[in-house]
Amino acid sequence: MRPRRAIALGALLSCAVEFAQQWIPGRDPSTGDILCNSISTALGVALVRFAPRWLTTTPRRSAWQALAAAVVAVLTWIGTGAVVRQAFPPPPYHEVKAPAFDYWARYEGAVLWSNFALGPLSVRAVAPAHPPDRESPLVAVLDSRAVEVFILSMDGHDLALRYRMPAINWKLETPDLRWRGAFAAIAPGDTFTAVATYHAKQICLWLNDAKRCGFGYTIGDGWKLIFYPRRWPGWMLTVINVLWIAGCVIGVGFWAGSAATTTVKDGKGRYETVMARIAIGIVLFGLVFVPYFMGMKGTSLWEWIGALGGIEAGLVMGNRFHRRFTDAELSDTRSRSTA
Repeated sequence: MRPRRAIALGALLSCAVEFAQQWIPGRDPSTGDILCNSISTALGVALVRFAPRWLTTTPRRSAWQALAAAVVAVLTWIGTGAVVRQAFPPPPYHEVKAPAFDYWARYEGAVLWSNFALGPLSVRAVAPAHPPDRESPLVAVLDSRAVEVFILSMDGHDLALRYRMPAINWKLETPDLRWRGAFAAIAPGDTFTAVATYHAKQICLWLNDAKRCGFGYTIGDGWKLIFYPRRWPGWMLTVINVLWIAGCVIGVGFWAGSAATTTVKDGKGRYETVMARIAIGIVLFGLVFVPYFMGMKGTSLWEWIGALGGIEAGLVMGNRFHRRFTDAELSDTRSRSTA
């Protein structure tokens, strides 16, 4: 298919989807979405169109592409930390009990009192007859312009906390910090006290006498800024985190594997091998130090497995792909010389 035709079809598909959203509850058509989808189609066409220039490259160019891919991966993790950090508007603040926000459910139980003292956010409430099927704010902390600073909410049996972050300004998703199953032992009509505390970069949630700490974001949570399924089980979110990290680094391994196919002999190939190792070293450095410098949670064991697995898979694929490509070139050259 011709590139222009493919891009036109992508744009028409996006127009059709956005047009249909006029009648889909909870969705709104957007010209910006049409523009972004059309640009994405063009990028996809360009990736295929120019594949020989970035896929089948010389070992030296593969080494440089591995280095560039490593830098992009680390910058992606830094960007994740930058948009999920706390970014509060200037005080004064005030609390609103059981606020009615668009696209949120209204809390059906009674909120007895709330308190916020530039640190702990606490609320005492009566559990509703049925757990809400969407996030229901128990209390919201707003600034003088009614901008949300903190929102402590109930969602099914989960206790969730949201705070103001730069992701909002970039029109990205704002994933919450969620204590899954916190309300499982709370019966309808029970009175409970929920508290959110922040001390020394450690966020804790309390529900009556129970406490859970260690809430925060990791570099593997970057995909949640694009799409955040709040009701999916925790193990499934962990799997996606692993795949996200693996996807960030598989290109590093692929081009490092392509560069490393050069045999180090008489000084030849040493440059490509060193560059490939530097690229992998940058990734490992980022896994350790990006969370520290960006104030995030440390890279989890599962995310380490995803990173090492992605690099290893890329190395294997890059090595085999480059060898097949080289063998095919040699075979073609021999057949031409014979002819």
